[in-house]
Amino acid sequence: MKHQIAKTSYHPYILIAFYLKCLPEHILQSIPRSTKYDWQHRDIQNYFGYDWYIENKDVFHTLEMVAINKSLLRINRALLRIIALKRFIIKHKDAIKAGRLIVKAVLVNHIVKVSGVIGFRKTLKYLDINSQQYANLKRNLRCPSSFYDLCKIKHPSQLLAKEIIAIKTYCLQSKYQFWSLCSVYHQMRRDGTAHMNLSTFYKYISHLNLKRSRAFSRRKNHSVGIRATAPFQILHADLTEFKTEDNRKAYIYLVQDNYSRAILTYQLSPERRAAYTLQNLLKVKTEYLLPANINECMLLTDDGSENYGEAKKWMSACEHPTINHVIAQTDIQYSNSMIEAANKQLKYRFLYHHKISDFSKLEDYLKKAIHDFNNRPHGVLNGLTPIEVLEGKTINQESLNNLLTLAKQSRIKENQQMKCCGGSF
Repeated sequence: MKHQIAKTSYHPYILIAFYLKCLPEHILQSIPRSTKYDWQHRDIQNYFGYDWYIENKDVFHTLEMVAINKSLLRINRALLRIIALKRFIIKHKDAIKAGRLIVKAVLVNHIVKVSGVIGFRKTLKYLDINSQQYANLKRNLRCPSSFYDLCKIKHPSQLLAKEIIAIKTYCLQSKYQFWSLCSVYHQMRRDGTAHMNLSTFYKYISHLNLKRSRAFSRRKNHSVGIRATAPFQILHADLTEFKTEDNRKAYIYLVQDNYSRAILTYQLSPERRAAYTLQNLLKVKTEYLLPANINECMLLTDDGSENYGEAKKWMSACEHPTINHVIAQTDIQYSNSMIEAANKQLKYRFLYHHKISDFSKLEDYLKKAIHDFNNRPHGVLNGLTPIEVLEGKTINQESLNNLLTLAKQSRIKENQQMKCCGGSF
């Protein structure tokens, strides 16, 4: 027994759109040719209502012209909106007179929409509203869904509510409380939580009043220092003091790579001795320089005593690689500012925010601080971490720009679909 195929039934509006010649192409192609032929060649003169159709043929011709002309369709929709607005004004005239913001917001919002099609003056004229009355409608009007009290339909590039929440969440997380705002921005971007320009991020940070907790510091302006073009070309070594709460001094010895800015190794000691500098250098040679087949590198230090003695002797005698020891601002005009900046960040962005009672506590906190420094996105590295740069990772700027563009397009589309000023009618 053969199964009969169910005959397709078409909605009346499909027939109307077919005869008005405004049926979308993808729907038109899905209708069988035999069905379309039947519709086109059907004898409709004997159908009920044909005489009425002939009497109102001009009306249907007008509908056909409106349906196939996008510009006329927009104007027609605008005129229908004006009719609805006039009814809305009559219905809510008491609320408008009393100055109810929600009603005024709806009215102003739709006036703006219509004026974009037929012009501002014509819109007010058709609504019997003069410019002074319109100014009174706009007075004290705010958009409740907008962070800046700007209509999201007129200003669709504003960040979405979920993007503002993401900014708040990241800035208030305890994990990032000692990070710079630039690092927080890049972490948010790396996680794919939200995409925006850095300037936009700072703008919202300012309005949200998300201040960072900073220890006291004095900022100095420095010229751009010496720069390497690959890892391990230039190394920095330095010593910095830290006083614990038991009023004892501790000395932190660091070695940093110039290109990636990664802290390669460190030593913590209660004494100031060249032996600790030497231990750092031996560790760097074994763990980094030899595996990377480095034949020669520059070591930039200051003129401190910890860089002389046995450390100086080892640097002079070292081969494979050869170590060219350079004293900052003596042998060259550059300072040792890069590692000094790293020292400052370790202290002001991490250590100074904790109560470190003694040397053993300092060891624990210093390990965490250096791990945080090496694995935190840095603005100067375009959002990469020092460890990532050291391992050869690079930023795909084209991909990043595409993400920003897609985020902006998505933001505009979603904002334009909002009923941000009290809804519609």
